[in-house]
Formats: sequence, C-alpha cells, structure tokens
Amino acid sequence: MITVLHLISSLPRGGRERQLATLYKYSKGSDVVNRIICFNKTQDSYVEEYEMGEDVFYLTSKNIFKRLVQIRSLIKDQNPDLIWTWGGFEASIGVLMTLLLRITHVNGSIRHGIVRLNKKQLWRMFILHLSRYRVANSKAGLKANRLKKGFVLYNGLDTQFFDTDKNAEKEILRQFNIPPDNLVLISVANLVPYKDYKTVIKALGEILAERKYKFQYLIIGEGPERHHLERLIKELNLQANITIAGRRKDIRCLLISADIYIHSSRGEGCSNAILEAMAAGLPIIATDTGGTSEIVEKENGICFQFKNIYQLKKSILMLFDKPDLRNRMGNNSRKLAFEKYSATFFFQKYYKILMDTLGP
Repeated sequence: MITVLHLISSLPRGGRERQLATLYKYSKGSDVVNRIICFNKTQDSYVEEYEMGEDVFYLTSKNIFKRLVQIRSLIKDQNPDLIWTWGGFEASIGVLMTLLLRITHVNGSIRHGIVRLNKKQLWRMFILHLSRYRVANSKAGLKANRLKKGFVLYNGLDTQFFDTDKNAEKEILRQFNIPPDNLVLISVANLVPYKDYKTVIKALGEILAERKYKFQYLIIGEGPERHHLERLIKELNLQANITIAGRRKDIRCLLISADIYIHSSRGEGCSNAILEAMAAGLPIIATDTGGTSEIVEKENGICFQFKNIYQLKKSILMLFDKPDLRNRMGNNSRKLAFEKYSATFFFQKYYKILMDTLGP
C-alpha cells in the first residue's frame, strides 16, 4: 500500500483541483491511498462531489508558522510514503519538509506551458530546480522552466465527459434560440486578457463581413474582460451571432451541442477545456503556444499563431466549408481523448510515476 499526502491551497472548481479529485476517485480500490492537506476551505468545491471528505485535512490557522507546525504534525501522523505538491507555495513547503523530515517530495506545480518571468514565477522556478522530482502536465512546461528531467502527467478525463445525450443538445439550442441550420462555435475559458477572446471576435467579424454564414458563437466564462468584449461585439455588430453565457454548470451539454471548439489562449499546459471538447467529439482550433500542440494533432484540429487573425479566420472558414473534414476531426478528437486522456490512463501514468519515484 502506497500513501500519498497531497498539499494544495484549496479545492474550488478549477483545473488542478479537478485533476487531484480525479486521481482521488480513480485510486479507489487500488493500492494507492490519497490524502489531502488543504490550506483553505472554499464553497462549491470538489470535496462533496468526489466524496473526499474523510481524507481532506484543513489547516486551522492563517499564521504561516502555525501552519508549518500543523503540516509537519499531519505528515508525521499520516506517515505517507511521499508528499505531492500542487502549487508554487505548497512546493516551497514541500522542499522544507523534505529537509526537516527526510520525506520524498514530488513537485507537481507545473501547470502551464509558458513562463512569465515575474517574481512569483521566478521563485516557482527556483523551487522546481531545488526539487528532485518534478511533474508537469506537458513537455512544454518542463522546457519553459528550463528542466532537463521530469515526469509528464497529462490531464485525465472522468468518464462523465464521454457521455452523449442528444436531448441535451436540443435543449441547449432551444435555450439559446439557435436555429438548427446554424453552426455552433464554443469556447470555455475565463474572460481575461490571457485567453484572448478579442482575436476570435475580430476574426468572426471579418468572416461575417465577407460572407453571410449562419453561426452562433457561445462564450462560456466570466471575468474582468466582459465589459470590453461586449463593447467589441457591439462595435462589430455581432450581437445576433455571439453570446456571452457566463459561468455554467452544464459544460458537457453545451459542448455536445456545438460543432467547433475554439481556444485562443496565450499559453496552456494541458488544457482541461480542450480535452473536454475532444471528448465531446469536436474539432479543435487552438493557439500553438505552450503544450496545446501536444494534444491537438493534425488529425483532430488546427493550430494557429497567437493573435494571428488571418490564420484563425482561415482555420474557421476551412471547417465551415468542409463538413466532412469537420466531422472527421471531431471523431478523431473523441478517439484520441478516450485512448490518451481518459482518467483510467491518467491513473496508470500516475501510478508509474509513484513507482519510479519510490523505487523498488
């Protein structure tokens, strides 16, 4: 039996948090026991959904020194085979505990395929180089952090994301008043500059100005850019074609209802949103930054240069005009998602990393 004690700041609904929850779920019944030290308690977390309650330990103090004492005490009480950290601050504590308790530490804080050289990122990189074992969710993440050695653990998809429900598709089209003959484009990402929705909106504006395609673009997400995006949509007279739907809990149903997925981010590691779109059987149009090109292959999508409106427009038009290509790429997306990024495969890779780390 292998006991892993994970350190994570909190468990709200987010990328790394869901990956930890997925590992927890798919480890059940195996010889791996996952327990979690959570620094902060949040509402709407994965704890209840994935029935993690009995294995989650919350820190009771906000004082850094008291927290260190409590973490040290929990590690000694749980006596894990290793600790696995999910963020830069948590990894700093992991390195410290390695020195104090002589315990194996796996630094799993690399969640992006690019690095912005600010103070926070430089410290994270420093801690990564101090760590003996590093795990990234893309090869690009290792490269961006100037690491020659490290494990790659691509994100995994729970089986729920492979479910299809045509009634759900009809309900979404009715809800947004989308005619059946319209093509549906969709993006799922926070409304922040980093996700670069403006390039997508501008590309669609140029397409509609040239030819009167029937399409609806659904933007799923919320954030500080909302006002600017709404203004741009109005300036380009795209109100009838683009809907900002805010945060939604029916992501799978929305994806099933769509025809094309667009991801215009400045950089990702292994994007959960893209993987979910692949599981829903969508062709992908995404920026070629970070680790995205590692999961979006020629068979299932098209990569374009970040902020390159011409390339994005060309990619969208190709899928608009070639329904056979669109369907073929969509089928390949689903096949790749199932074969390479299912939660079962995810756990198997995780288990192998544990074995390689702990040795014979």
